[in-house]
Amino acid sequence: MNKIEKKLKSLAEKEPSSNWKEKVSFRKENKAWLKKSVQISLRILDVLETKGWTQAQLAHELGVSPQQVSKYLHGENDFKLSTLAKIEDALGIELLQISEENVSQSIKIPE
Repeated sequence: MNKIEKKLKSLAEKEPSSNWKEKVSFRKENKAWLKKSVQISLRILDVLETKGWTQAQLAHELGVSPQQVSKYLHGENDFKLSTLAKIEDALGIELLQISEENVSQSIKIPE
């Protein structure tokens, strides 16, 4: 057996280190906000395309690195409200809307 064959055999025998189970668990536990994060990211990408902006231009407007904007647009970012407000201001759009109908509904407290 030559060197290459030995190396391939040793690699094949090793159990691959994969954390796919943790990733699946994370996605299940955080499904609700991950879905919203994707929706927000897609909306931002649409606006960037409409405006003809690059991610670097958005980064400049926000005062962050292009790498940070890339993380925002990856669809797995747990956005802070302050970050969303800055993005809204920079792009001149509204990403979050609070329904007046939901706010005005009274909450019944059980006795």
